[in-house]
Amino acid sequence: MRYREEGQVHMDFHRTTNGTIAYLRNNYGQDFLDETFRATARDVYKSIREDLERGDASQLVEHWRYFFSREGGDYEISEECDEIRLEVKRCPAVSYLQGKSIEVDPGFCRQTSVVNSTLVENSEFEIETQVLGNGRCVQTLRKRRNA
Repeated sequence: MRYREEGQVHMDFHRTTNGTIAYLRNNYGQDFLDETFRATARDVYKSIREDLERGDASQLVEHWRYFFSREGGDYEISEECDEIRLEVKRCPAVSYLQGKSIEVDPGFCRQTSVVNSTLVENSEFEIETQVLGNGRCVQTLRKRRNA
């Protein structure tokens, strides 16, 4: 997997990300912020996107497992038939921000939805992202009905 950082986890990264999202949204608008998220999906997560375009979701699932485990998230991944479901019960990023009494920007969890939809754009997959609040979400990856 390309996206495997090692060494000490600096959870303050999430504070910086949250602040950057707030700055971009407040100063450049939601459309600009969404395009930034789409560029991240296309460019930063390029190999995950390319694997999905080839019909292979394994790198995305490995990415989920690695980072949620590395940062101490509470999550479950289930794989049934043609559906892979990530249930995040406690997002480590949101939990960290809340623990520092930092307001979580409305765009913070939106990034997950926009990145996910961009990752699967040219693939046989669709992904449904349900943001449930308080660091909880469900992300369901499945093959498109017409694929």
